[in-house]
Amino acid sequence: MATQSLPPPPARRAVIVGSGISGLAAALTLHRAGWRPLIVERAPRRRTGGYFVRFFGPGYAAAERLGILDALPQRTVPDGRMYEIARSGRVTPGITYPSHADGTPLRILLRSDLERVLYDEVHDLVEIRYGVGPAAITQDRHQVTVTLTDGSVETADLLIGADGIHSTVRSLVFGPEDLYRKDFDHAVAACVIDGELPGVRDGDTLVATAPGRSAWINTYVDHPPVAFMLYRTPWPSAEVRRNPSEALREAFGDFDGAIVPAVLDALDRSESVLFDQVSQIHINRWSRGRVVLLGDSAWCMTLYSGQGSGMGIAGAELLGRRLLGEHADIPAALGAWEQQLRPLTTRYQKQALFMQHMFMPVNRFGHLARRTAIRAISSPVGVKIAKAVKR
Repeated sequence: MATQSLPPPPARRAVIVGSGISGLAAALTLHRAGWRPLIVERAPRRRTGGYFVRFFGPGYAAAERLGILDALPQRTVPDGRMYEIARSGRVTPGITYPSHADGTPLRILLRSDLERVLYDEVHDLVEIRYGVGPAAITQDRHQVTVTLTDGSVETADLLIGADGIHSTVRSLVFGPEDLYRKDFDHAVAACVIDGELPGVRDGDTLVATAPGRSAWINTYVDHPPVAFMLYRTPWPSAEVRRNPSEALREAFGDFDGAIVPAVLDALDRSESVLFDQVSQIHINRWSRGRVVLLGDSAWCMTLYSGQGSGMGIAGAELLGRRLLGEHADIPAALGAWEQQLRPLTTRYQKQALFMQHMFMPVNRFGHLARRTAIRAISSPVGVKIAKAVKR
């Protein structure tokens, strides 16, 4: 008598909260690992925009393993330069972008480029629901149950909170945001600039700095320029509730020349300005039972680290490898995943504390030190040293 083969067990199910870079990357890597992911996103539609990304290191290597690297554009030119703008409006040449960093090539692009490529990979493979988020989360040893804001209920083997620095999943499962958020006394704004900037070549970057203030204007190949502006403020939580255009004119209105005033005018016209405080997230454990935090909800490192998007992809790709196979022990896999990943995120969080002074000098001494460092790096001797180090 022939033995009948048993049907394969149903694919494990994951609910992913958040359709940003981390959430989309998690959906892709889990789908390839044999899971059945569902993405829920509070926003009513797919978001676009965002500031520039220096894509290198662990995220670059993970993107290569996922096979999405070739689809990512290079938004700069090979000889792209960074120009420094004084408060008087005077423009001087700065450093040339390096071609490699942290052991991999360096690619400059936009957050929206990464999201678009990941979305293109997953939208035919997994279900994505917009306009809905978690309202309540319960779990036991065998499953996690999510009640969504539209009243529907989903059960899964795993819940991934990839919903950013202001994570609802983290608040519902781990406690209020204030327990884990470490604020800098900085506010940041970003927007797309509608129109060309006078005398600026595509692929170059302009940086206007003064003590406690910094405006970065990034130009791209085949994309409008994007500006992000940083400034110190004693009460960042209150500051970001202000009208962005009003607040930024107060902070940067004394810059002369053509560039910064043109950016402020563009901010006045823009209907979509990102305006938020700068913070890191420090939490002593990223998972609890069958709920895990991923990306900025777990380890936000700030834009100063240069690794936010990259580590979102790297963390998701590693999570998929750890959860490969129908018999993977989920809590054990999450623990091993965190043990392998946490040293990297800690390193980049610490680097951000140093790099903030290159992005925005705190005071006059810091402004002078930054300007001196830029001049040294840009000098013929500095260029030779940089090339020697690369080799």
